[in-house]
Amino acid sequence: MTSSPPPRERRPVDVSDQAYGSDYIADFLKGYGFEFVAFNPGSSFRGIEESLVNYNDETPAIIETPHEGLSVAIAHGHAKATGDPAVCILHNVVGTLHGTMGIFNAYCDRVPVVALAGTGPVQKSKRRPFFDWIHTAQIQGNLVRGYTKWDDQPAAVDGIDDALLNAINIANTKTKGPTYVAFDHAIQEAELDEPIPLPDFEKFEAPTRLAPDPAAVERAADLLVEAEFPVVLADAVGDSHEAVDALVDLAESLGAPVFHSHRVGTPHRYNFPNTHPLDMAGTELYREADAVLALDVWSPNFTLTDTDPATHAKTEAVEGEFDLIDVGTHNTRPSGLVSDQFALRETTLSMAADTSLAVPQLRDAVQSRLETDDAARRRANARLDELAGVHDEQRAAWQAEAEDAWDETPISLPRVTGEIWDVIEDGEWVLTNGTFRGWAYKLWDIDEFDQYVGSYSGGGGIGQGIGQAIGAALAYRETDRVPINLQPDGDLMFYPGGLWTIGHYGLPIFTVVHNNGALYNSTNHRMTLAKHRGRDASLEKALVGTGLYEPTPDYATMAESMGVTGYGPVEDPDDLAPTLREAWETVKGGDPVLVDVVCQPR
Repeated sequence: MTSSPPPRERRPVDVSDQAYGSDYIADFLKGYGFEFVAFNPGSSFRGIEESLVNYNDETPAIIETPHEGLSVAIAHGHAKATGDPAVCILHNVVGTLHGTMGIFNAYCDRVPVVALAGTGPVQKSKRRPFFDWIHTAQIQGNLVRGYTKWDDQPAAVDGIDDALLNAINIANTKTKGPTYVAFDHAIQEAELDEPIPLPDFEKFEAPTRLAPDPAAVERAADLLVEAEFPVVLADAVGDSHEAVDALVDLAESLGAPVFHSHRVGTPHRYNFPNTHPLDMAGTELYREADAVLALDVWSPNFTLTDTDPATHAKTEAVEGEFDLIDVGTHNTRPSGLVSDQFALRETTLSMAADTSLAVPQLRDAVQSRLETDDAARRRANARLDELAGVHDEQRAAWQAEAEDAWDETPISLPRVTGEIWDVIEDGEWVLTNGTFRGWAYKLWDIDEFDQYVGSYSGGGGIGQGIGQAIGAALAYRETDRVPINLQPDGDLMFYPGGLWTIGHYGLPIFTVVHNNGALYNSTNHRMTLAKHRGRDASLEKALVGTGLYEPTPDYATMAESMGVTGYGPVEDPDDLAPTLREAWETVKGGDPVLVDVVCQPR
């Protein structure tokens, strides 16, 4: 077995038995090489359902879910793990409305989800009384147009291939994102006069990557080499293994500290090994920068601006003047609905380019200059030596913080995360969702590309976690890695039915629930604002309307009822290690598990 998801392969398809429009759609999905189609069943796409199951004998595989939001999240997780488009299907207007939060997450996370949907009958004479009328939109894509890259609703069978090819290629062209195609009931159930051959997929590939302006690369190299203290911010460089490898070389050549531009320990992708001496997560050395290289950073202000949590007052984080070099494709696809271009900043250089091409070229340009600039090379080497000690000190500080909280009750998040690391350290694993408030990043060694899918939903939509874990687990199913899901309890309560999907398909996911008894983000906001206003900021008052108690959910029992082996709730810190070890042995045997751990809020 391998450690990485296998590449997508086209399948040969015999179209001679095609009889209906939905048969052609099923043949297309099969031939293109999609591994699965996730859906909650719906009558508006019954034609596609029937063709996938009976005509094509479940190829692609069917992943059934109890909710459309979960279907989209599964496609999101798979696409995020593989870098290739994944497909889900939604049931007309109502199923699309259920799936909209997932589509928005995929849009904000720049992930290529292809959402298909049934609709209609568009022809009014074919509609049943009542439901077909209120479940058929004039143009169904209007429901999601503000947060998809493209949508279509073909009017006839001969428009199917154009719609699907465009949906796949547009989704998979940077800046990546979801697309949406609605198929009328009549198209799906139309009888074909003769079979329709599939297109030659190799002749309908997505456009090649966007290369950087050579002059911009040269100028960026000059700015970085001449800087006294260059800093790198990385956000979604991890979309490309090539870009990550080049970033390591570039940082080492410059002696430049690397930060991920989101909250400490929760990067959107695997951008940089956290064991590397230039990984500076947790430190604030970026404040000293005189040059900042932002690579696929959607919002540099997340790092470069300090924001007061109560008043939202903002101040600049960097102490002096600095050159900002912004590289990526993130500004090539602004939404008309939300402000995903974020607050504008002055930039010295803005370079529209795919970082998988830009970072290697920038590395080469920097290394070429350092070969002939002795002073710059000495500065880079001095920074490299100095920063290695800072990295080690930060890791030691996190370890000390974890040790200080080790025996606390309720169980601390550092204790849970550290105990998990003791169990999995020598195994093969991939973190598919969550970081337990960054503690996995702080205490684990995450130094392989295929160890980390990305913690954040993108759009901040609660409920994303378990679906992302399922999708990523499907991507790694043919590898030797055990998928790990660090699952917040409130997030799980949005789509608890995801446990049924895990149990039904026997996906060996190692889920550990952070059971803090609350939708705690809102709890914390309540306390912060009440304190600022001079009112009751107690936890007891803050849990009114945000707590998950009376009754307290029993996640282990819930898991057992859906075919997942449940452990807990674990409340005694001394019971944690043996419980986790038993669960780990169970999941290594091929069975899914869930460990419910009663924890401190954060």
